[in-house]
Amino acid sequence: MEYTVIVRRAPDGFYIASCPLIPEAHAQGETYEECLANIREVLELCLEYRRERGEEIPEEIGTKQVAVAI
Repeated sequence: MEYTVIVRRAPDGFYIASCPLIPEAHAQGETYEECLANIREVLELCLEYRRERGEEIPEEIGTKQVAVAI
């Protein structure tokens, strides 16, 4: 399965990732690559936990970036 993750840079220089579809999935890393590896592991654990509890495994329909005027 594939999920969209949002990665941002924190003021301390760390990278922080979250997944909008799996709200409990958050990770960080000193590098972008480390952050992506960590969020992948977190997503796998979150999905495994949901599966064990018989909870829904959300499926992503699609993503789209939207431009807004500031």
